[in-house]
Amino acid sequence: MSDKPYVRMTFDAMQRRALRHLVSALDEDDTGHPGDGAFASAITGYTEWVGEGEPVLTMGWDWEMRAGSDGVALRRVGDPRSNLCVVMRPGAADDIADSSTLLKILIDRSNWQEETLRYLQRRYDG
Repeated sequence: MSDKPYVRMTFDAMQRRALRHLVSALDEDDTGHPGDGAFASAITGYTEWVGEGEPVLTMGWDWEMRAGSDGVALRRVGDPRSNLCVVMRPGAADDIADSSTLLKILIDRSNWQEETLRYLQRRYDG
């Protein structure tokens, strides 16, 4: 058993692992108070995903909702949270900063927005 608090996995191996949506939610809006005047407001939230199979993988990140001519879209903001340390090749030294960059690439290449929006609609419209 490893004494490290994370699972090491190569970038290639991580690209082959399926992630399943676990939960998403809106953040509480406490940015303003009545009578404070006009202020910019954004709809933000978080999403959490788990890997299928072993070892257990967890990944979560914050997002911001944007409205545009194509409708509503979600955009990842900030660094992901995960129990993964993603490396470029087997045997490479652990580098959490590099791992965070690789996780961002994986997230931004995936189609997480659609599943997250569907979940949010079911959770808050019901």
